[in-house]
Amino acid sequence: MIKSKKLIFGLSVCFLMLEAALGVLLQTAQSEIGINLRYTAVIIAALFCALFCESSHSFIFTQIALIFTVGADYFLVYLPEIEQLPAMILFSVTQIAYFLRLYFEDDDKTRRRVHVILRASLSAVVLVITAAVLGEKCDGIAMFSMFYYTNLILNAVFAFISFKKNPIFAVGLLLFILCDTVIGFSLIDAYLPISENASIYKIIYPGFDLAWAFYLPSQALLSISLLPERLKK
Repeated sequence: MIKSKKLIFGLSVCFLMLEAALGVLLQTAQSEIGINLRYTAVIIAALFCALFCESSHSFIFTQIALIFTVGADYFLVYLPEIEQLPAMILFSVTQIAYFLRLYFEDDDKTRRRVHVILRASLSAVVLVITAAVLGEKCDGIAMFSMFYYTNLILNAVFAFISFKKNPIFAVGLLLFILCDTVIGFSLIDAYLPISENASIYKIIYPGFDLAWAFYLPSQALLSISLLPERLKK
């Protein structure tokens, strides 16, 4: 574990600058570069979190979440052919890990109890509604996707409840949601074509990869979300 505040802060700044550079390159020059910049950025975020290594719930569950994110993006970003089911299963584990981080960081026992009951209830209700609405078309991808998205939203909500404690973590989860929301709208377009003159079309397709404009910063922020607590120590 790195104990020097100046060193860990300096490395964090360098990490953010590197991720920002990768973000610009993947938007402008990915086709000219031999490596997959998207997947590289996700891997770097997971590796950087290891610099905060300590025997705490916050570190353990954050590192687990980032590792499973790398696994999910292997199927969505790295492979030539997208394999959505294993990706959504792994992303679901990612959100469970972030939930456990939030749970153990919360000192309010009543809120922790409400958190567990609310999360279990909403997850069950969403799965039942998904199965009922889709009927015979319901499959594992739909079920895991809805479970994942529900838990991502709940994680962001509870992170913002404790916003003052760790704003970086809350904003990282919010950007995560924005990324998936953009992807969700683009998938809807395949079933309900959106006119190119519609405002929503211009939002979804602004001339650059909007989803990754949200996703890459989200992973970078989640990776350094342990920084405020480390600086306090």
